[in-house]
Amino acid sequence: MHNNRSNSVYRGVAAATFMMAATSMVWADFMLEEVVVTAQKREQNLQDVGITVTALDQEAMSRAGIQDISRIELVTPGVSYGFIGSDAKIAIRGANSNNTFADNSSIAGFFADGVYRPRASQQSQAYFDVARLEILKGPQGTLYGRNTFAGAINLHTNAPDTEAVGGGVDVTVARFNKVRTEGYVNAPISDTFALRFAGVLETSDGWIRNSGSGGRLGVDDDANFRISALWLPTDNVEVIARYTSISEKGTTPGIFAAEGLCRPVAANGLTDVFGRSVDCQNPSPGAAGVDSLFNNPNEVNYDVSNDRDNSEDNVTLEVNWELGSVALKSISSYTDFESALAFDGDFSGNPGYPYYWDDAAESYTQELQLSSAGDGAFKWTTGLYYSVDEIAFGFSQFRTASYAPRTATAADLNGVEFELQSATALIDPFGRDDFSDFADFQEIETTTQGVFFQGEVSVTDTLRLIAGIRYNKEEKETDTFSGASVPGTGQFGLNARPIDVFVYTLDPERSATRSFEDTTWRAGIEWDANDNILLYANASTGFLSGGVNSDGSAFESQESLAYEAGIKSRWLDDSVQFNAAIYMNEFTNLTTQELIVLSGESITRTVNGGAVDTTGLEIELVWLPTDNLIVNLNASFMDNEYGEFGAANPFQLNNGIDASTPAGGNGFLDLEGETPPWAPELTLSLSAGYDFDLGDNGRLTPFIQLYYSDDYNTDDIVVYSTQVQDSFTKTDFRLIWTSLDEQWTVSAYIENIEDEEVLARTNVGGNDLVQGSYQYPQNYGIKMGYSF
Repeated sequence: MHNNRSNSVYRGVAAATFMMAATSMVWADFMLEEVVVTAQKREQNLQDVGITVTALDQEAMSRAGIQDISRIELVTPGVSYGFIGSDAKIAIRGANSNNTFADNSSIAGFFADGVYRPRASQQSQAYFDVARLEILKGPQGTLYGRNTFAGAINLHTNAPDTEAVGGGVDVTVARFNKVRTEGYVNAPISDTFALRFAGVLETSDGWIRNSGSGGRLGVDDDANFRISALWLPTDNVEVIARYTSISEKGTTPGIFAAEGLCRPVAANGLTDVFGRSVDCQNPSPGAAGVDSLFNNPNEVNYDVSNDRDNSEDNVTLEVNWELGSVALKSISSYTDFESALAFDGDFSGNPGYPYYWDDAAESYTQELQLSSAGDGAFKWTTGLYYSVDEIAFGFSQFRTASYAPRTATAADLNGVEFELQSATALIDPFGRDDFSDFADFQEIETTTQGVFFQGEVSVTDTLRLIAGIRYNKEEKETDTFSGASVPGTGQFGLNARPIDVFVYTLDPERSATRSFEDTTWRAGIEWDANDNILLYANASTGFLSGGVNSDGSAFESQESLAYEAGIKSRWLDDSVQFNAAIYMNEFTNLTTQELIVLSGESITRTVNGGAVDTTGLEIELVWLPTDNLIVNLNASFMDNEYGEFGAANPFQLNNGIDASTPAGGNGFLDLEGETPPWAPELTLSLSAGYDFDLGDNGRLTPFIQLYYSDDYNTDDIVVYSTQVQDSFTKTDFRLIWTSLDEQWTVSAYIENIEDEEVLARTNVGGNDLVQGSYQYPQNYGIKMGYSF
């Protein structure tokens, strides 16, 4: 297989999906074509890569309704998706990204055109003008480095070409008054220079209803574009420059969650982690008994507008230079990312109590790769990596609208001057004794250095050995600032961002410098049983960066060790593709979150909590019974459980006993043997499509996709009942018409026909408040496209 498949062309999809490939006629049939990926930082046929990779091209993504990361679990086994606010929560093979708050990273590194994005909210951005999406499963610490603990996601956008003028536009009109317009133009300027312009505009009314004055949640008001340039100064040098601008406004479905959920309680009404009853009343002090529509998915009663303002500017310069027997690649990049979110902190329609979260990252990256060229017996890739990430984030609470000792008026809530009774006494006009102007802002500068090497040697024509190693070093310098309002400097209101409202003061006692070093490796073997069957086995390691909390304390790097064996094969004259992998993962030094009291306020910090062990089997099958029919099956079987793992109990009781006492565990929960979040034992995905030939009128393709998931947990504290997502199914249907010349397409679709309400993520905040978010509900619409 390895030596008999061409890597010169790329058009197709992985085993988990399908495409239609043009023949010599205008009509197109379903075919299994070769898919060229760069998962191992050199071009390879996907069926020749001895690791598990799902690759989707633009057509496959369109058929699966993938416009961002939120539907990725439907097309690749062993992957689950959740979110809070703007943060994507990716889980791969039993490792999860539940903790991406503050100085924490996703377990899956996200790379756009080879450039790492450090914040989890950067993973949720809309895709547009995409060439392919690659999902790599298993640790990728050798070639990719930090924060590829459980895998990596590679997004490759279309580069300009010098062949011909071309362009296209897609317009989607969907539920919740969503309108999405995506387009591109490719413009050759000369035989050696070309430009490409691409962009997407998206607006919607939001999918979470709000009976309060704050407006709907999940509103889209996005405008993203990219300008790319290709320059070919010589026959062996290629230069690609990209500038991408992301602007995502509207409203967010929360900072930590979209809405409140029911709490587990004991017979005496106190919250109990193992409570058999539930309390669906709002426990927030600011709620004052207001019915906040708890436990009603996608419906809230909030007075605060959940404003969202996410922006990103990125410049990337890629240089490829063929130097005879070797190839040099340089990727230089600068990214400026900012996110500002607001949320109703008491989960009610009562005035006051907004939350604010500000997040920013300024990143400089440089990677140099040197690779062997040609098909020699020894192939290798080596490189150097350097980056500086200047990250800043802050969380603030305003539990009242005025400092004046009088009854608040509507004018106070709209941003009149704040008054201070004295330098030490802050008065709550609503008569509550829980007033807070808490504001914490942390800055972290992370310098990362890496050097790596991976080689592949052909022992025989059919047997190859692979080995790689990477040295990683990180240094983190952190400063924490406490915000305090200044007497007499009013003229700021509830909707102002905290960094504009507060004067922040450096707290030297909460500043620190920490260094982390990790060496990661990979070893593997590949054997071509014949031209169409590859057998492989490998072992690899990865890590998640250690970090520093806002109180200056540190948590150590999390580590992973994975073993995998698999088969990639094609049968029956390329009408069947069968890929399967078994794996065993050991995740150690995992982190968890705990609440501590600092300067009279509760803050969340990260601590190392224990281990997780996972074994599993994944199957991807594509069957072409006829040229017009394709059937696809994905399956994941996973056994996942905590090893020695502990977490702080967020509730008052533990099995009816005061959790703060030794009998109650001193607030400590032993979760050994429990199942971590986002780890269903079984998921199945079945899809099928059939082409009807309409002659001169083109073709009509009905496409159905079925998805099933076992029940799973949605919080690190996995033992309370209201965080469990029951088993569910989702069914999508698309009817696609394509013109004879393939320039026009029209598709009507409905997603999640069952209208399943699926928990995306839950967590426990102050006052034992259980809060959560739901995945996107049933959606339907029409998409029209034209290309030339």
